[in-house]
Amino acid sequence: MDLSLITVPTVITFFLMLFRVSGMFLAMPVFSGTGIPQQVKIGLSIGVLLVLFPFYATAKSYVVPKDVIQFTVLAVQELGIGFLIGFAADLLFAGVRMAGEYLSVQMGISVANVLDPQTGTQIPILSQVYAMTATILFLNLNIHHGLIVALNRSFQLIPLGHPWPSMELITARYLDLSSHIFLVAFYLGIPVLGVLFVTEVGLAFVAKVNPQMNIFMVALPLKVILGLTLIASAMPFTLDFLSKQYASLIQQVMVLYKA
Repeated sequence: MDLSLITVPTVITFFLMLFRVSGMFLAMPVFSGTGIPQQVKIGLSIGVLLVLFPFYATAKSYVVPKDVIQFTVLAVQELGIGFLIGFAADLLFAGVRMAGEYLSVQMGISVANVLDPQTGTQIPILSQVYAMTATILFLNLNIHHGLIVALNRSFQLIPLGHPWPSMELITARYLDLSSHIFLVAFYLGIPVLGVLFVTEVGLAFVAKVNPQMNIFMVALPLKVILGLTLIASAMPFTLDFLSKQYASLIQQVMVLYKA
């Protein structure tokens, strides 16, 4: 091993790249979950870094910091760049979980909560079903590979130590990504919600015509059975919709930092 390659700028470059890679793994779906051991997260970050480091180890695109304060400022900036890439992907999962919450309320099972291993919080069981479906599709389509490619792209668009592009531009792109949370939840839930709403109206008419009937005892199991049947029937369309959303997500993340 040629020890002459281990210089102060090279070591600083290594750690700055590590901060950017770690930032992505801190926020990206699946791998940032509380169920993933910290050792695994560190190992994945270092593994990705070792693949990317040879391409940027000799790049002299920044002034070597002279003290801890300057290095800390650069480290925080690099951490933020990687974090925003991972968080952009997690926004899509937020929309998926929101769709499950809408359906849980409409079906009357919103009190049936389970522990979400991704967020470490209690969420409705249908949100967990949709989140697990999105996770399996995320891994099956190798979307995490696309995020790593986007991370590599970020080193080309924003070299180490360089200032961020226009914050107004990045904010506008993030607002566009954030707005998709509600669109994803709406499109995933509207087929089932529409049928359940019509069922609710029909039960209201039945209750008006026949007040002696205990409509609550009839409605609750009916909506649960009908909702689960519709969710299972719509699953192929759900997978196709999520696949298109993943493809769009990768395209948006690729140009997230493009000026």
